[in-house]
Amino acid sequence: MVSFLQPCLLTLLAREPAHGYNLLQGLAEFGFETEGLDPSLVYRALRDMEEQGLVQSNWDEESLGPQRRVYALTGDGEDALATWVQDLERTRGEIDRLLAGMQNSGQ
Repeated sequence: MVSFLQPCLLTLLAREPAHGYNLLQGLAEFGFETEGLDPSLVYRALRDMEEQGLVQSNWDEESLGPQRRVYALTGDGEDALATWVQDLERTRGEIDRLLAGMQNSGQ
C-alpha cells in the first residue's frame, strides 16, 4: 500500500494545502489504517515529493503551538497526479474488459 501513498497525498493536496498530521488523517479516506500507519512513511514521502518538485512546503507562521510545515501541490505535482489518474482509468478499463470476458465465458 506504500506505493499508493504518493498519489493519495497528491490528491489530498490538490484539495488544499495541509500539515503532515492532517494528511496522515486524510489517508483513511483511501483505505489506510491511520492508527497503524507509521507517520515517518508519510513525512518521508512528502520529503521525496518535495525533492521531485511535486510539492512545496513552508513553515506555518500563524501556528499557536510549535511551528509546522504546510505542504502544497505544485504545477508538476498536478501534472503527476493527472498522469496517475489517466493510468488508473486505463487500468480500470482493462480490468472491466477482463471481468466482462470472464463472465461471458461462464466463469
